Amino acid sequence: MKKVLVLNGSPKKEESTTMLVTNNFLKGLESTGEYKSETIHVSALNVKPCKGCLCCWGRTNGKCVIQGDDVQMVKDKILEADVIILSFPIFIFGLPGELKVLMDRLLSLLHRYEGLPVPEKGPFHGFSFDQSKKKFIVIPGCAWSDWRIFAPIEMQFDCLFGKGEYTTIFAPQIRTAIAMKIRPRFVKFLTKYEAAGREFAENGCLSEETKANVIKPYYSDAVYKQLVDSFWEIEDGAYRESLEKKEKQG
Repeated sequence: MKKVLVLNGSPKKEESTTMLVTNNFLKGLESTGEYKSETIHVSALNVKPCKGCLCCWGRTNGKCVIQGDDVQMVKDKILEADVIILSFPIFIFGLPGELKVLMDRLLSLLHRYEGLPVPEKGPFHGFSFDQSKKKFIVIPGCAWSDWRIFAPIEMQFDCLFGKGEYTTIFAPQIRTAIAMKIRPRFVKFLTKYEAAGREFAENGCLSEETKANVIKPYYSDAVYKQLVDSFWEIEDGAYRESLEKKEKQG
């Protein structure tokens, strides 16, 4: 049985909208009977910020000087896992803070920098453990419609894993679709991620056709714009109402 470790970077934990995509992918993956998953909600962990001392790259030989939090437990699970999935919403074109703090503390899992030029292919550092049999999957979700919102995320993980050496499942508009309430059509929409999970279980990767399918947004651009305008109209109305209440009470 292959182990799948999911690091959920959303501060909403189980209520994460991106985890809807991830859970459907896991459903397809586990339907083969060959995979078993475990999800860690990063915001529920005790993780102290990295000091940037680089001791784990030198004098302590892979051991972090910060002790007594949950980072070693996460490192152990990463080393045991066959598939590592990073699932998170995009916050200001990047990772949520809790996930970024954890990733900083995982520095010892990378080879130390020794002044070499940036490689044309492959990861910038490489891993300090044998990752040849491990698979890495990145599942970022957002409310945006334009796929280019994922470009900064992709660049960051290209540096970490190497371009083309990991699987991305971009989920545009997922936050917006949830905000508009789940309908039968949306439930059906989620099944494409389940199908992607089955394909990954069978082939160890996703076809270009599947990648194009999973990144396809739920709404057309025109409908999406109408929904966003409607959402902010409601929000602005609620804000004005709260101001009026304060004025009457004050």
